[in-house]
Amino acid sequence: MSTENAIKIYHDDVKGLQVSNISSRSEPLKVLMCSPTYFDIIDVKNAHMEGQSGKLDKALALQQWNDLKDVYETLKQENVIEEVLVIEGVEGCEDMVFCANQTFPWLDKSVVISKMRHPSRQKEVPYFENYFKSLGYQSIHLQTANMFEGMGDTIPHPQKRLLYGGFGHRSDPKAYKEISETLQVPIVTLELPNPNFYHLDTCFVPLSTNEVMLCKEAFTAVGLANIQQLFSKIYYIPESEAIDTFCLNAHVINNDRNGKKAAIMQKGSTHAIDALKQCGYKIYEIETSEYMKSGGSVFCMKMMFY
Repeated sequence: MSTENAIKIYHDDVKGLQVSNISSRSEPLKVLMCSPTYFDIIDVKNAHMEGQSGKLDKALALQQWNDLKDVYETLKQENVIEEVLVIEGVEGCEDMVFCANQTFPWLDKSVVISKMRHPSRQKEVPYFENYFKSLGYQSIHLQTANMFEGMGDTIPHPQKRLLYGGFGHRSDPKAYKEISETLQVPIVTLELPNPNFYHLDTCFVPLSTNEVMLCKEAFTAVGLANIQQLFSKIYYIPESEAIDTFCLNAHVINNDRNGKKAAIMQKGSTHAIDALKQCGYKIYEIETSEYMKSGGSVFCMKMMFY
């Protein structure tokens, strides 16, 4: 019996979970971005936003967003990804540009709809649900969890039907039991005690079926031990580098159809770049300073979907 046929949420003990027994999947190669027309910093939703209200350079933010989109267009031309799509931002939804959070698209045209912690961000969700409906996706609404923030906290194991679910700041661990049962996929839950790493996508970057880079200070001892059980090679990124450069909010793309690999990340890291080079990634460094003021960088600014 394959592991996913006996669905289970793994937390305190993953000894029964073997990645080699998990069935394979293809990676999504379509990119969705949200225009930053109404992007702003007007309150504090995470530790990185402290003292940043009113300090956003909107013209620079637009330039940085366009620079990121240009990289994705280049990757499309080079057959690393398939499509680059844009949903328009909405007035009154100042954080909508961070489009990794409102949904979690999965295989077979299904999409889990987020339950955002902050009321101002809850307003964003219907626009993304309607967008995915227009593409033929079936919406899944959680019934038991109070909070769930999409791919910001739910990261797939590369090329496997296995998920990692962060919880503690923006997502409720109860969400993962329901998602596991609904999608028929095992989930390894990872508690995030450090406020600097409020989403899993700020501290955890799977690079291949065997390799991952992360900041160990972002996890509990139990969570770290479980990750060590499931990856044979771990690249440990210093906490200072992870915070200062948001390097663990990089977007790594591994096209399993043609073997092409690319990584897009904020400028300035050293350990993370070394890890990506060792794993064969072509690296694109860009500037995301205005988005970092709001607690996000490249990974937060896109959604990959099928």
